[in-house]
Amino acid sequence: MTCKPELVHASPNGGTIHKYPLSGGKSSFQRFLGCYLGTCKFCNDFDEATDYLKKLEPLESN
Repeated sequence: MTCKPELVHASPNGGTIHKYPLSGGKSSFQRFLGCYLGTCKFCNDFDEATDYLKKLEPLESN
């Protein structure tokens, strides 16, 4: 049975981060997919995905 991606973060500007459980060979691991307006990148951890979204999303004005 294949595990489905899980939404772990949604920003106020519409960016999302999903957690993907993956298996390769004899091991399994997790990757994170950061997306904003159709531009996506697989990242090795949540912090990397968060940094990626910060670069894409517009800054919030006060």
